Amino acid sequence: MNVVSSIDQTETLEEKSTIEKPHVLIVDDNPDYARLFDLLSDQLGITTRIVNSCEEAIRAMEKDHFDLVIMDWLMPEVDGPACARKIRSREARTGTHVTIVGVSCYDGASRDVCLQSGIDDYLGIPFTLEALREKLNHWIQRRQPNSVDS
Repeated sequence: MNVVSSIDQTETLEEKSTIEKPHVLIVDDNPDYARLFDLLSDQLGITTRIVNSCEEAIRAMEKDHFDLVIMDWLMPEVDGPACARKIRSREARTGTHVTIVGVSCYDGASRDVCLQSGIDDYLGIPFTLEALREKLNHWIQRRQPNSVDS
């Protein structure tokens, strides 16, 4: 009976840890980068949803809660900074705020331009797994209600 009890508790803990993983929206039109983020999600301790345009991102955000958004800088139709402005405009109406981290290898991308457009932070490509992990941990911990950094 103790063995069954242990197994049930283990399953419950696994389910609980899956539910509590931060939910990250990846907005990237490049399927290789999107796939990379998806492959790294287990190592980063996150769950991901991948979309490839601003419009898809906004629709996803209307349906689901995300703890953080990783936004590509250069995308067709609506680029990352313009998409961030659309998200911030929507948030002004709803009273919400999701952290957006811009990522890019584009020379014209910078942290200052990100901040001006409503993006909270910036990570240049190429980046290391550790740099991405630190960025995610920094912002996701800040969003936690009992966080010391808040």
